[in-house]
Amino acid sequence: MPTTLEYYWDLASLDDGKRISAAAQLISTLCRFQAEMPATDEVATTEADMNRICAGDVSYAVKRLIKGLASSRDGARQGYSVALAELLGRVPCITVKLVLDLLWQSTEATKGMKGQEQRDMRFGRIFGLMALVQSGIVTRASTTAVDMRKIVMELAAIGAKQWYLREIAYVTLTSMVPMLGKFGIRDELITMFVAVALDKGAVTTADELLLALRLRRQYPGYDWHTALGQWHGRHMLGARNAGRVAQVLCEQTEGGAQGWCPQLHSVWDEIFDLYFNRARADEVAMQVPMEFELLWERVVEQGLFAPGATQGRRHRGFMLLERLLPHLSEETVPALMTPNVVRAMSDNVSAKAKSPLAQVGLRTVERLSVVCEGNPKVGLAVLTHLLNQKSTIGSGERGSLRTLMANRIVATLDSEAIVGYVEYLQQVFTVPGRARGREGVADPRHVANVSEKSVEKQRAWAVDQMIRVARFGQLPITDELTTGVLRFVAMQAAFSDVRDAKAPAPPLTAATRDYCALALVNLVGELSRQAEPSRAKTAEPDEQTGAARGAAGRARDGTAWATAALALVADKAPRGAKVVLHGFGETRAVLGEMLGELRAMAKQAGKLTGGAAQRVQALELLLGNVCVAAAFAANPQTQAEYLEVAPEVRECYRRLAGKAGDGPEPVEVLTDILLSLLTRESSALRRLCDQTFVPFAEVMTAPAVDAIVDVLRAREGGSEGVEVEPEALDDDAMDVDMSDASDVSDAEPEAPEIDEELRRRIEEALGSEGDAGEASASGEEETFDDEQMKVFDDKLAEIFRHKKQQKTWVRELKLSFVNFKLRVLDLADVFLARQGDSALGVRVVAALVDLVHATQRSTRSRVVHDRAAAILGSRLAKVPAGADTDAALELLRTAHTRARQAADRRELDTLGSVAAYAARAALDSGSAVEPVQALYAESARDFMARKASQLQVGFFRASLERLRADQLHMLWAVARDTLEQFGHPLRAVNVYRQVQAFALADAVAATAGRADAGALGSGARELLAALRGALLATLEFAVADANRNAATGKLLLDASRLREIVNSALQVVRRVGRSGAFGEAMAVLAPDAAWTQAVEALQTSDKLASPVIKNLARRLGGKQKPLKQAKKATKELDEDELAFKAKQQEEKRKLKELQQKAQGKGPLTSGGIKKSGK
Repeated sequence: MPTTLEYYWDLASLDDGKRISAAAQLISTLCRFQAEMPATDEVATTEADMNRICAGDVSYAVKRLIKGLASSRDGARQGYSVALAELLGRVPCITVKLVLDLLWQSTEATKGMKGQEQRDMRFGRIFGLMALVQSGIVTRASTTAVDMRKIVMELAAIGAKQWYLREIAYVTLTSMVPMLGKFGIRDELITMFVAVALDKGAVTTADELLLALRLRRQYPGYDWHTALGQWHGRHMLGARNAGRVAQVLCEQTEGGAQGWCPQLHSVWDEIFDLYFNRARADEVAMQVPMEFELLWERVVEQGLFAPGATQGRRHRGFMLLERLLPHLSEETVPALMTPNVVRAMSDNVSAKAKSPLAQVGLRTVERLSVVCEGNPKVGLAVLTHLLNQKSTIGSGERGSLRTLMANRIVATLDSEAIVGYVEYLQQVFTVPGRARGREGVADPRHVANVSEKSVEKQRAWAVDQMIRVARFGQLPITDELTTGVLRFVAMQAAFSDVRDAKAPAPPLTAATRDYCALALVNLVGELSRQAEPSRAKTAEPDEQTGAARGAAGRARDGTAWATAALALVADKAPRGAKVVLHGFGETRAVLGEMLGELRAMAKQAGKLTGGAAQRVQALELLLGNVCVAAAFAANPQTQAEYLEVAPEVRECYRRLAGKAGDGPEPVEVLTDILLSLLTRESSALRRLCDQTFVPFAEVMTAPAVDAIVDVLRAREGGSEGVEVEPEALDDDAMDVDMSDASDVSDAEPEAPEIDEELRRRIEEALGSEGDAGEASASGEEETFDDEQMKVFDDKLAEIFRHKKQQKTWVRELKLSFVNFKLRVLDLADVFLARQGDSALGVRVVAALVDLVHATQRSTRSRVVHDRAAAILGSRLAKVPAGADTDAALELLRTAHTRARQAADRRELDTLGSVAAYAARAALDSGSAVEPVQALYAESARDFMARKASQLQVGFFRASLERLRADQLHMLWAVARDTLEQFGHPLRAVNVYRQVQAFALADAVAATAGRADAGALGSGARELLAALRGALLATLEFAVADANRNAATGKLLLDASRLREIVNSALQVVRRVGRSGAFGEAMAVLAPDAAWTQAVEALQTSDKLASPVIKNLARRLGGKQKPLKQAKKATKELDEDELAFKAKQQEEKRKLKELQQKAQGKGPLTSGGIKKSGK
């Protein structure tokens, strides 16, 4: 009998300690028993041999441990497999063949087994093979190629059939890789691995990739070029295999729920070891795998976190990011903090942390924040990347990702940490990370392996990071730091061979210098538009210049940042340094002269106060930015254009200071300059234009406003380049809208337009082949030979290529025209916001109205339409004083005309606000009551009489809200006339418009509380009289036989429409009656015989037999309660009826008692289930 039975039970324990202790005691006991057996070199290849050679307990243990691998009890598989692996490694006589035979016998799955039993068998076999490999007996001399092939084929088959066992099967295969070198048939075994486990070298899954990477790393001398023919280069992770690697690593696990995996695949351990294990640096240098940035971009950014990726993929992406956090450094931040990754983190920060995806996302953000708090350089790198991902960061209940992390990172930073990070960035720029050796200097061996594109990318990143740090106002940034960033970027863009500076290695390329120049221009523009809050809070006047410290665009000493940047190249160039700026030799004198002008402007601004000082400072910033853009321009033509603008800005300043003679006003010169700058490519200067324009808005003149208006009214050129007048196009559009549809459908279709230019060029391409055409026409057929056809095809291809380029150019030109108008709209918005009460505002509003109308049908110009409509909807609150009456009336006429044909309710509301604005301007500027009233009366008639009219009562209500109390009488008269003409039945185009006539009267009556009774005069009495007459006629018509459609038999004026009319009429009476100023006017509403007869007829009418109508009729008749009906005669009851009535009373009493009991605490009855007293 075996003496080790007591240990087997604890081998299946769920307690790891108990399980390991039982295994250790079992193995020590078995080893002691085996040591007592006679020594022999014989090996056991069969079960009989094992029983003969090994001790009885050992033989029993091997068989029991193998059988126990299929048990699903608690931790049996784990305990038995550990014990088996240790036992096999301690007993040298046991062979692989014997273990495989016993394992196959004990874990064979038959068809008669249930599903769970078959799974237990498969788990038992995979655990047995793992124990076999881990024991190390595979490398014994008794192991044959057949045994190895049997193991490999079984593991590959298990992985192919069962997705949940695939990874562990291939991990077991991977653990066999180091053992292959101990066989004399190593290459044959590797070939077998490739054919069986790697799908003949295809490598299509992450499991196969793990095995292939380990094989190639362990045996680099094997002919992998032939074995893995579909993979190129010296390494499987080479750049040429990026697409294939991404496809393999992003592949979802088949059979899983949307690819959900509790942990990362083991292949990532191998990948991380390759990139982050310094001991493998030489291997990386020799085999040149793809850069980690490229791997992350293809696999994570464009794969796991791609838009539309499944939750399972994103879950794996978060686990991967979390796994990489220990390796996070300021160098790896650019690779990891990509837009899609930031967007995914932001989404999960904003979402409720209930799903596994949200939980792992929030956990990743939390751990990233901890890493950033512990490493200031990493924190600043992450923060600047978050600032650059504005479009990908949302907000939710927890706040935005930027806010969540920025607050924690900024709280741990000080000036010293920020300076250290900037110095690190400067070192990265000087010697990019992949070109640095261990001592931080250029390593020639590494430089040779770094592409120029990679170096440029790292340097561009370093420049971007420095600029983001310098312009981020929440950081405790000093002026010295900002000046240092400006100086460093300027030096790299403008100079070479600087004596006291470390020379960049490798040397800077022209593209890198141009990038630095553009970054410097953008940084100066950004600094010119904002003031850091930390500086602004302590802003004090400078003793010398008088400028406010921390003001927009200035350092604490009052120096403009643009002036400081220009001085770096025009006044403070390093000695002996070579200037590499384009055309600097020709522009240096002009820039030096402008630098002196800038310093003079700063002194002049210090002597002024208020708006005058602000205008001089605005011109100083504008001139400085223009000069900086000219100095660092890469294009000679662009540079020349900026150099032409600079003297104009200086001339504007001189006119502002009174140093120039007669001529245009400074604001007129400035407006022309700003309009020209808005067409430039520099985004920094375009954004600066609005800031420069703000202090000049209050001194705008008519020519300056007209310059903006002309741009807003300009239209795109036609096919011949002729400008189309907006008025002409609007008239044509209105004619088309009003035309009959039948006329359009009956018209013959126009022939397609023929491109004569294209025809001419094709005929030229035919060339001498024209004679062939004539011969063909005469009946003789002639064809081109191959050479002629080739020449003809080339010419045709060139013609169509040129045609496509023309279309592209036209499309880009139209797009740039749209963008230009958007920028000019910003100037118009600034003017109306600052000077909404200016008389010149009428001109701007008129131009905006024309622009909205001209762009409403254009898809390309939709953004222009929306922007102009938004300005009209938000900038018309103020009333222009002293506006030109004719211009205001023309604007009012345009608003009314276009409101009648408005495309939608939004446009109608906008035009209603414009009409109110124009009406108020016209009435305030002079005696324009009659023309204004005529326009509103005409629109009211159009609303009532034309079915296609798009007007609504809200259009008139906007004017009622804007007009003064002494101007309202005009619209009261319009409402009165509308009731008299269209409030009567069958006079409006339909019943709905008749209802709107009463609604218009209601809107007008709403102003009775603030209307000027003196100016209104008898207007209230006349309105009520018209109301009474229209309502009486309507009531009489409602009950008459004429109120019925002869064709359909339906009522023309039904109960719902009549209710609306009566409600509006009663509301008018109530509103006027509440105002004590119109008490006498209410006398016209006294009922007479006709009124009483009409109301009584409505009460008894069968056509309008509705309780609502009856109630309205009683209200019109002056009775709020129904008339009392005569009491019915009392009926005597017999005995049966009295008994039935008594029974009903008794049932009601019992029901009431039951209801009272139900409302109480006790049960309804004393019966039911008795509750236990326990």
